[in-house]
Amino acid sequence: MEDTNKWEIDISTLKCYKKPSWTKDYFSETIDERYGVYIYNINEWRMMCYAGLIAIYAEKDNPKPLANSAVTWVWYDTEKTYDYAPLSGCLIFRKPAYKENSSKPDFPFILFKPTEQLFGFLEWNFTSIYYGFREIEKGKLVVKEIHPKDLDNLSGPKRTNEIIDINAIAWFDIKDIDNALAIYHGETK
Repeated sequence: MEDTNKWEIDISTLKCYKKPSWTKDYFSETIDERYGVYIYNINEWRMMCYAGLIAIYAEKDNPKPLANSAVTWVWYDTEKTYDYAPLSGCLIFRKPAYKENSSKPDFPFILFKPTEQLFGFLEWNFTSIYYGFREIEKGKLVVKEIHPKDLDNLSGPKRTNEIIDINAIAWFDIKDIDNALAIYHGETK
């Protein structure tokens, strides 16, 4: 058992878990303690860029896995791995999604509504690592800058203060999470 913030996570039940050799697993709970987020098998997938597999839990006193993927990696950042929209019960991660000859941007946000057993995407390019979200009402997010100096050095329009209606995105059943990349690129439904 992994005791993290009083969540006793049984790592033996995690899909494809490997004991880290040089990195540590990452655990965080949402501000309202509704969800626990466990990122594991964290690897450097590009120079100084890290990603890991994800497991999302509910019920701190008796952790119940709501989502876990053996295939779908999310961006890991020691400063800001995810955003949380508590009114919507939505966790928002960055998803490395490069695919040669794809018309889709290569670094979308992947959203999870764990209690509803759903996930979806916000199309985004590489600049997603510089942005985050603040929930302004249930189902509505505003884009915020988390690395403004880096954004100032890039050409192209900023998406700061853009309003995102998460009720308008396509949602998919969490049981298909291992196919998230194919779903994002329109290879399957």
